[in-house]
Amino acid sequence: MSMRYDVAHLTAALCLGLAACGSSGVVRGNADVGVDSAAKPDAAASDAADVAAAGEDAAPDAAPDAASIDVPQLPCTQAQIAACDDKLACTQDACVPGGVCAWTLKPAFCLIGGVCHADGEKKAGDACTVCSAAAAPKAWSEAAQGSACDDADACTFNDACKSATCKGQAVVCEDKNPCTADVCSAKSGCSYPPLDGNPVCDDGNACTTGDLCVVGLCEGVTAVCDDKNPCTDDACNLATGCTHTDNTSPCSDGNGCTSGDACVTGACVPGGPTNCDDGNTCTLDSCQGTLGCYHLPTQSPCCIGQTSICDDGNACTSDVCDPATSGCSHQANNAVCSDGNACTGSDACLGGECKGTALSCNDNSPCTADACDPASGCVHSAVDGATCDDGSACTTGDACLGGKCVGQGECQCIPVFSPDASKLTAVDIGNGGKPGEGLDIDNKATTCAPEDNCSGGIDNALGALAGVVNAQLDKAVASGSVTLLVEYKDFKQGPISLALYQGKLDASNAACDVQKQSCVFTVAPSMMDLKKCTPLVSMPGTLAGNALNAGGPGTNFPFNIPIQAGVNLAVTIYGARLVGTVVLAAGKVTALDGILGGAVPKDQLMSAIDALPDAGLPVPKDTLKAILDSAVTNDIDTNGDGVKDAASIGLKLKGIPATILGLTP
Repeated sequence: MSMRYDVAHLTAALCLGLAACGSSGVVRGNADVGVDSAAKPDAAASDAADVAAAGEDAAPDAAPDAASIDVPQLPCTQAQIAACDDKLACTQDACVPGGVCAWTLKPAFCLIGGVCHADGEKKAGDACTVCSAAAAPKAWSEAAQGSACDDADACTFNDACKSATCKGQAVVCEDKNPCTADVCSAKSGCSYPPLDGNPVCDDGNACTTGDLCVVGLCEGVTAVCDDKNPCTDDACNLATGCTHTDNTSPCSDGNGCTSGDACVTGACVPGGPTNCDDGNTCTLDSCQGTLGCYHLPTQSPCCIGQTSICDDGNACTSDVCDPATSGCSHQANNAVCSDGNACTGSDACLGGECKGTALSCNDNSPCTADACDPASGCVHSAVDGATCDDGSACTTGDACLGGKCVGQGECQCIPVFSPDASKLTAVDIGNGGKPGEGLDIDNKATTCAPEDNCSGGIDNALGALAGVVNAQLDKAVASGSVTLLVEYKDFKQGPISLALYQGKLDASNAACDVQKQSCVFTVAPSMMDLKKCTPLVSMPGTLAGNALNAGGPGTNFPFNIPIQAGVNLAVTIYGARLVGTVVLAAGKVTALDGILGGAVPKDQLMSAIDALPDAGLPVPKDTLKAILDSAVTNDIDTNGDGVKDAASIGLKLKGIPATILGLTP
């Protein structure tokens, strides 16, 4: 078969072929042969297609008598077929008989600047410009209004496309803290650095005065509410300031001749007359308002001055004198006395004599000789060389030395750790005393701390320091300088046992990402009782479903609070309790989320500050102590004596799987 071309068409086709194929001589895009001549999608091909189109339009206007020739339709050669491959994945390439190339753009693609793009694909670096195959397959199109995008600015949110531009709503950086600057960085977002200097502020606490900004916190000096009136109880209300409430306490009206004075409606009211009887028959008892009771000697044949002539010096007799005869009598009594012997106790008068019960000086130690000295009491003298037992199975040749039982050798502690453990990736002091920020440490739903930021019975007095401490604490946890590990022992539904350790990343996996990967750690030997080879911080508890509750009174956890790089407050959290949830897989913990609560004695915090080095502190020690004293109030009674001696603390924890290899060398 052959096709008929007129000379004008053939010339145009040949010119088009040369323009499209260069020196290859392959004809591309002749519309007369019914080939789609969108042609190779680049500038040259587009121009060639225009030429071909022009040739077609011109052909009918040519001279009707123009010569024509028959051109045989030859099949494409392999070279021609290869020459038609434009190397673009989004075009369908073809070669029709006669060596003519044709290119068709595939559906759902755009070809822009000689590069293929899938329908909906965003332009690099411009999320609001997309490929729309239906609207404009050869050019970029504007993304739909409101399409989600990212303007790469951390100071905006809800970013969306508007008129081909990605725009977001401005983030409001406001921490409601008058002592910080509210700053936003396009790279990192909001930050709240402390204001320079010590500007005046208001901490919202009517019980402080002279409020100033110190290291990002508004702190004042505790107001003095003492009105010097013993008949009022002086206190301070955080909202209104000092209060003075009338009491009914005992008082003194300043008159030594009244007794039982008591407070009534804020004033001291005198009681009854003072009893000035001293029980001495040789004195006359009187009272004077400013002096109180006084005693003058009597004129009596039974007295010499203020001393009875019948006084036998025995506390266990009552001495009586007959004024008529100056005769004496002595009657036995049962008064409390002292026999002057340190080797007796419970001394009492019996039959006119002071007698006591012999004390036992046995200290149950084979390494002392027990005796008693009437002047000083029990004496325990060292007995060296005697055999004894020091209670340790790891020692031999136990013998008394210096009053103590001493053995030879030491126990070698090689603990076996559970394969189930977590490394804490987040350890932050809760922000105030609200649910989710701490625990009910004193088990009293009606109390909470700190008073100006708490509810639901949550105790977290040290939450007042969260804004100062947490940034350094986060850095310390991320860097590994604070590494806390939780070991799960016999972990099953019902009774369980946990252990808390301070640890260190093992050198065998020094490149392990401690915040994201399951790494291998070692435990600080100081966290073990090396004689018993048991953890110092063991927390019995229960597991119910995924809910975990462990520890409490008797569990004490040593913890370092970083306040600046390389500067830590070494404290102990008393009554440490862990409450939270775990994610379990194949019987092992894969995630931990909880709160560790307890109490830290405020005196211990002050001592920890005193122990800090003078160099490297953000403020002087005295200022740091003043901040702590003003911001933190003891709210927990740790020893049951009725006195609040410690400040509650809540630590928010998150953990990932870890392996504990052994003790740190």
